Amino acid sequence: MSPKQSFLVAGVDGCKGGWFVVIASVKAPNCPEANCNFELKSSFVAKAFAEVLSKTTDCKLVCVDIPIGLSDGDKPRECDIAARQILGSHRASSIFPPPIRPCLSAKDYKTTCKICYEYSGKKLTRQSFAIMDKIRQVDDLMTPQLQQRVREIHPEISFWALNDKKPIRHNKRKLAGRNERMKLLTRIFLNLEEIVAEARKPKIVAPDDILDALAAAWTASQIILQKTQTLPENPQFDSKDLRMEIVYPV
Repeated sequence: MSPKQSFLVAGVDGCKGGWFVVIASVKAPNCPEANCNFELKSSFVAKAFAEVLSKTTDCKLVCVDIPIGLSDGDKPRECDIAARQILGSHRASSIFPPPIRPCLSAKDYKTTCKICYEYSGKKLTRQSFAIMDKIRQVDDLMTPQLQQRVREIHPEISFWALNDKKPIRHNKRKLAGRNERMKLLTRIFLNLEEIVAEARKPKIVAPDDILDALAAAWTASQIILQKTQTLPENPQFDSKDLRMEIVYPV
């Protein structure tokens, strides 16, 4: 990458209105100050994941906070187990198990739990069921080829990496937790407060959705700059030949 070259990346998180997307411009890492290499260009809310893909075609990489690649029920995803171990007991609860693939056909929580128990011996959490429609949207479109451009991240792991490999102290839905994450992100993005204020205008994007999408965009930039690893180091593949992994900065 030449010193003047730049590229676009996108960070995506689910929100009340569908999907919140931030697009950032990243310059080659030739500046002594970290945040002079990153500029937030725009943000928008997409109703469906297909719209996210159609509006990010100029982006070199898209990182999304949603499970990509699902277990068929025989065993849990190794990436989720590894992520909980990294975060420890204090923040491990933020990594909740995604539904197994057979659950995607269910329309209600009772049926979903029944299917999940039949295949895995466990019920699905309410948190996982709440995002099942979004998981289904991604899974319907995802292919091994598309996964080269769309990668799974988890914001808490990205913030852990940004926080000198220490879990964030407070929950992201509390003011103290949002302030912690904002302070870390100001080290990366020059115009952070401006883009956060603009993103809040639709009132269908929660503050923590914005912060998570920003963490995803930063992680996308680090992938392009070859400064990331995956959990686990050698990912499993699911029945659609999708890698079950979480990418994180190092």
